[in-house]
Amino acid sequence: MARQLTAALFAGTSREEEVAVVVAELASNAVLHTRSGYQGGWFGLEVTLQDVAYIAVTDLGGGCIPTIRSEQPGCEPRVNGRGLLMVSRLALSVGIHGSPDNGHTVWADVDLRSKTATAPVQDTPLAS
Repeated sequence: MARQLTAALFAGTSREEEVAVVVAELASNAVLHTRSGYQGGWFGLEVTLQDVAYIAVTDLGGGCIPTIRSEQPGCEPRVNGRGLLMVSRLALSVGIHGSPDNGHTVWADVDLRSKTATAPVQDTPLAS
């Protein structure tokens, strides 16, 4: 649902699919890896449609600190682990604030002025 809503909001930007992928990944992580996926759980979605779009998902905590995994030999993702790497490639920048106890907000800035993503791959936790 969040993916379709975001794609509709960003229709005509030429980046609607990339933004929808970012939202889907961040929302999926919230549901799969935090208390947001438990009975009665929820996550918050914030999007700002500007030249540099801001996309953020806030979860209920209870999980680990989100980390972008490397593709360098010997540092490959373990089980899954490629979603935030993909987000980092689609976004201008990514980050996180919050805590495992109180919840995290994971965010990405997507440059709508460019036709393709150009962000560097990160190999560290997103904590800022």
